[in-house]
Amino acid sequence: MPHRYKVGQMLDMRSAPRHSNRPAGPCEVIACLPHDKGPVLYRVKSWGEHNERVVEETDLSPSNAMKTVFAEGESFFDIAIGKR
Repeated sequence: MPHRYKVGQMLDMRSAPRHSNRPAGPCEVIACLPHDKGPVLYRVKSWGEHNERVVEETDLSPSNAMKTVFAEGESFFDIAIGKR
């Protein structure tokens, strides 16, 4: 079964059903993990956390969220000044 989503794609992650602190919300696909049997897995990074998680494809859905153009800690003004 092929992966439905691609690396770099923004998705919505559902919160875990029980016994987990996984938050719901937008996340980015970091890697599509190999599999032979069982669920299709992805490594994702949530916008609200610093750590990455491994989640099943069934816990992800397409999102309207877009990646930010700026690197972390960089603002529009840093880019404008740097291009002068």
